[in-house]
Amino acid sequence: MIVIMKALFTSIIFASLLVFVSCTETYVGPAGPQGPQGPQGPAGSDGENAYVFEWSEVTFSAANNYEVILPYPDSFDGLASDVALVYFLWHTYETNDGELVEVWRQIPQTILTDDGALQYNYDFSMYDVRLFMDAEFPLDILGAIDTDNWIVRVVVVPGDFFNSGRINTADYDEVAKQLGLPDLSKDYTGQPARR
Repeated sequence: MIVIMKALFTSIIFASLLVFVSCTETYVGPAGPQGPQGPQGPAGSDGENAYVFEWSEVTFSAANNYEVILPYPDSFDGLASDVALVYFLWHTYETNDGELVEVWRQIPQTILTDDGALQYNYDFSMYDVRLFMDAEFPLDILGAIDTDNWIVRVVVVPGDFFNSGRINTADYDEVAKQLGLPDLSKDYTGQPARR
């Protein structure tokens, strides 16, 4: 009887293995004909929305504690998740063809001076951007070339877009191109070349 039970048990195990092995193999037949066109899906969301604002004659002084608040226009509704990118017009130059080229630098920007490091920096909220200067020396020894009449562009982008790392944010022209920002160029002739 034990021999019959062992044989029966072995037969059941063997049969089970055959069933399971045969179930794991899939047969794929030839492709069928093309099906009919499906219904149109819902409209997708718009592309990334970015905004650019420009301020001119931004000046840092002891009177404003070397910081400047740039409020967003009243017509702009910022979101808590938005990210502000700040650029200073550092200098301009003219090409051999007579084209005026603007050189924008992303803030924060650190400059090494004879007196130590000078940094232009910023923070932002959904309502404004605060620009400020910091240095390893007293700021009141700075000249007008460092403090006066800056032209500033602030680009506000959705946080998800910024965090995706899809663009080089250090290059204003690339940011403007990728986000389809309007051309705000003006005649900046005579703008001083900064350090």
